[in-house]
Amino acid sequence: MRLRVGYSGFAGKPSSTNHQKREYFFASSLALGFSESMSSVKSVVELSEVDKSFPRGEGSVSVLKGISFSINEGESVAVVGPSGSGKSTLLNIVGTLDQPSSGTVMIDGVNVSSMDELALADFRNQRLGFIFQSHHLLPQCTVLENVLVPTLASRDPRIRGSAIERAPGLLKRVGLDHRMDHRPGQLSGGECQRVAVVRALINNPKLLLADEPTGALDRQSAEALSELLLELNREDGVTLIVVTHSLDLAGKMKRTLELQDGALPNDRNA
Repeated sequence: MRLRVGYSGFAGKPSSTNHQKREYFFASSLALGFSESMSSVKSVVELSEVDKSFPRGEGSVSVLKGISFSINEGESVAVVGPSGSGKSTLLNIVGTLDQPSSGTVMIDGVNVSSMDELALADFRNQRLGFIFQSHHLLPQCTVLENVLVPTLASRDPRIRGSAIERAPGLLKRVGLDHRMDHRPGQLSGGECQRVAVVRALINNPKLLLADEPTGALDRQSAEALSELLLELNREDGVTLIVVTHSLDLAGKMKRTLELQDGALPNDRNA
């Protein structure tokens, strides 16, 4: 790679002095390294001209209109907007729980828009983690059993075995290792939501999707959960997308997507 540097006595053809040659090649190496690092950034989510409509009477109602964006590996992104703007619908499409009416959805380099239901179920189980406003823990199961529920869909016994080994460590990380044998009815709301986070992480997902994860929590529990999600994003590199009405939580994300009437007029970086 050739690089011309605006340098006294060094614009155009490099000087023959050793010092200036070193400067020249150092600058060239920096530029090449920067170019390679930029090209190595991987998009985990790519949406192109996504529309979503639902039937209503003899017609249809349009919920998402021409949505296009990409999210890189390791990013943290908040999706905000008024009620009815299409936030949860968008998250469901990114999470392959729903299909767009038109447009393309790429998740971790895979065009999920063209996959059948069985393939989508395997894909979701292996690469995506979900956290909802309600924790959806099974009341008859212990904390440890709830955490391991996503592994039951795996046909590979090695995956289930490694998850059983990982689960106690993940629960310890969120401060619940002493609660492994308790049932949800014996936990606080904040503790139940932390169990739900560990359940979402048990299969080592590339992408963590959270729909109003702090909406049903008191302020202290909401702040603790927000910090946990940010820590996972920061330290483990898990790509994080959070749908929220909480301006405080949204402000902690590196980037904000604001939906208005099903469209995406702007994209803000923190």
